[in-house]
Amino acid sequence: MEAHREEERRGRAQNVLGRMYQSGEGVPRNWSKAAACFREAAELGDMNGQYNLARMYQQGTEVRRNNHEAAKWFRMAAVQGHTQAQYCLGAFYEKGIGIPQDLKEALKWKLAAAEKGEPRAQNHCGVRYARGSGVQKNYRKAYMWLRLAVMQGNRQARKNISILTDKMTPVQISDASQMVREWKPKT
Repeated sequence: MEAHREEERRGRAQNVLGRMYQSGEGVPRNWSKAAACFREAAELGDMNGQYNLARMYQQGTEVRRNNHEAAKWFRMAAVQGHTQAQYCLGAFYEKGIGIPQDLKEALKWKLAAAEKGEPRAQNHCGVRYARGSGVQKNYRKAYMWLRLAVMQGNRQARKNISILTDKMTPVQISDASQMVREWKPKT
């Protein structure tokens, strides 16, 4: 048990060190050392290290761009509950980047991120509910997700909600507004 906790602490520390090398905060900027630290953190099971390593593979930063590897590390972080990794994994499934396209899996991961408050995911889910794409059409749920994204400054959601409200009745908008007031992010 203590060995496991030590690995967790070492993983977190390696991720922090990787971020320092990535940003040049307190140490000279060094992308190669950042990648090595993220890899060690990721292999020790640190979800932030997994996410950061996935981003490096996605962008080809100091490692050869490899969307299959990026998807693998996004998945590992997403399963642990990393919100941004959940969103990214959903995007990979949606477009078939590094993994086979699977719109059902895409929605699953983006919905998980939306439920934690990720505004891009909330916008995506709002659009899916408005169109009935992969889910049963539901303007109230669509409005709720879009409104939550708008409240966080998501510009695309602002455009989408204005289109949606033209299709809704005042009662639907009132019900959906109540859903927004009652919504709490999942932890």
